Amino acid sequence: MDPLVSYIRKRRWLVILLVLLLAPIPWSCKEIFNPPDSKLTNEALLEYMKEWYLWYDTMPDVSANKFSTQQELLDTLMLKPTDRWSYIQKTSEYNDYYSKGIYTGHGIGLRWDSEGKLKVGFIFDDSDLQTSGVTRGWEVTAINGNDIVPGEVIDTSILGPDEEGIQNSFTFRDLSGGIQTLTSTKKDIDINAVLHSEIIEIAGKKVGYFVFQNFTTASKDELTLLFSDFLAEDIDELIIDLRYNSGGMTDVSLYLGNLFFGRVADKGAFLKFVYNDKKSDRNVDLRFKPETNSIIVPRVFFITTRSTASASEVLINSIKPYVDKIDMVIVGDTTYGKPVGMIAKQFTDFTLVPITYFMYNRDHEGEFFEGLPPDYFVADDLDEAFGSPEEDCLKEVLYFIENGVFSGKHKFYSSSFPWKSGGGQGAAIGAI
Repeated sequence: MDPLVSYIRKRRWLVILLVLLLAPIPWSCKEIFNPPDSKLTNEALLEYMKEWYLWYDTMPDVSANKFSTQQELLDTLMLKPTDRWSYIQKTSEYNDYYSKGIYTGHGIGLRWDSEGKLKVGFIFDDSDLQTSGVTRGWEVTAINGNDIVPGEVIDTSILGPDEEGIQNSFTFRDLSGGIQTLTSTKKDIDINAVLHSEIIEIAGKKVGYFVFQNFTTASKDELTLLFSDFLAEDIDELIIDLRYNSGGMTDVSLYLGNLFFGRVADKGAFLKFVYNDKKSDRNVDLRFKPETNSIIVPRVFFITTRSTASASEVLINSIKPYVDKIDMVIVGDTTYGKPVGMIAKQFTDFTLVPITYFMYNRDHEGEFFEGLPPDYFVADDLDEAFGSPEEDCLKEVLYFIENGVFSGKHKFYSSSFPWKSGGGQGAAIGAI
């Protein structure tokens, strides 16, 4: 790893702490209210939901003290099936992930392929499984001796609590067909949001390509470094691979938008926040602005899947009104469909994270609960590494750059079922 990258990743939490202490919390998909010196109670939860919940007027009239747990109360108040996202999490876990870019687990994300095999979709640099040689494309055949059944959702409770020191065994079929059983110990995983990046030369052009996994505060350092390289190399085209990006902080999504579109759309609306009628005074716009290392490209490509959600979708939707200034092409699958955001209310023990606002683009387009469709459907190619010219999604984009049309050759398969159930820290990023 580059020494500068290593230095930034090891020390970024110190910078984040100073920012939180010296500046107000920025507008974000998960804005944070400073924690009171008290624990979360049923009464506090109900009071907050009555004031801030986007759909507060649909909540049943209930008594807070009739519920044995806060989770039971929240489940009762949520607008189902529309609201799939409001949740409660330990405050320490919430802050570790969104502020520091850390979670406790094995550092591996899995996905079903078109044949019903459970394969490694991505693996973080800090994972001991990567140190053991595991890569994208390895198949998981068993966990703790329990065989994987195609299409059968894995209850992540079999992996034990999200605590350091918890061990689990994974049986893999590697890329050569060999079987390996590896034991992994849960630890604090330092997330690298940029899973892969490179500059590809094709058709006389320099194409900047990167796989971006989450919009945490800590990920801004990686984006800054990456786009400094893209600027120095004077790239001609940009491919942003968001296939496993489930979202995060909207101010980081704006920062990424600024890095490739801020110079062109300077002061143009990126996002419009719309709250419930009790909080309409908070309805504001976020606007593009140039950053020091912003680039200018005539076109941006996005690679998406059903795992592309929230702040990722906001970024894509924000570009749609500006087709007269930048071309946008989406390849992959329809996105997840989360056009709403949260304000987190923190307590000493738990953080309450309910849906509190809609997110619209400049032209007031939003409410894409069914997701954003691609211009061309291509299945996630789990058999190829990120950056491989034979990986179907990237291959299709490169074909388009070279020929100006889609190839029409790739088969499409969209997994209609999740690979895991259960919450925990890894739930937000699709990893265990």
